[in-house]
Amino acid sequence: MEHLSFKVLDFEGPLDLLLALIRKNKVSIYDIPINVIVSQYFDVIKQMKEDNLDVSSEFLVLAATLLQIKSRMLLPKPEEDDEEDPKEELIRRLEEYKKIKAAAKYLDERKNIGDSMFFKQPDRIEKPPAEWNYSKLTPENLVLAYKQAYVKMERRQPPPRRSFEGIVGHERVSVRSRVKYIWDRLVKRTGVFFKELFAGVKSKPEAIASFLAVLEMIRMNKISVEYDESGDISNPLVSAESDTAPDLGDIED
Repeated sequence: MEHLSFKVLDFEGPLDLLLALIRKNKVSIYDIPINVIVSQYFDVIKQMKEDNLDVSSEFLVLAATLLQIKSRMLLPKPEEDDEEDPKEELIRRLEEYKKIKAAAKYLDERKNIGDSMFFKQPDRIEKPPAEWNYSKLTPENLVLAYKQAYVKMERRQPPPRRSFEGIVGHERVSVRSRVKYIWDRLVKRTGVFFKELFAGVKSKPEAIASFLAVLEMIRMNKISVEYDESGDISNPLVSAESDTAPDLGDIED
């Protein structure tokens, strides 16, 4: 292949330079003559340095990649080599760069596509003057209009809290009261099954407070919970572990 001469241009990057060399040699990116391309690539870099042009590290990284590809082609390939061929990686990068460059060219050609277009400004349509019938502007009609506007405004507001009274209830059950209730039951008996502690519970807040009371008494080492392997694991036996009642002041409601 004959020697090609180049005029050093301001390349956008090392891949742009490599594509220019491939076009000059009229070869495909899938069949790059590495020996020729490497030699020409280094000639261009040398010329850029002689012309006092800035050679970025990206150009040197690609140069190292080309040398690696060239050395791998000269050496015998091992039978089991799972490492990716750097030439395939380079071809993939060139394909992506060509697509980006083509898209950039397509957009650049169309960036001023609307400069020569002129649009007609929208016509301003004057509204006809409002006609007022002052004969209907009586105090009675004014009060009626105010009442209608006030009713519409009330409909947009959220309903007051008192509207839900009697529909949604909120029961407060003290954990301290449930601790006292459970302790009074335990001290009178040697043990009570867990489900018996909830006998007579009439609401969810009361059940939750009872459960929290059991946890508090366990934390305070006032009661013990024993599981019977032959029985129901969800219904253990709860027994008093102390002779003194729990200090209700240490319990948070």
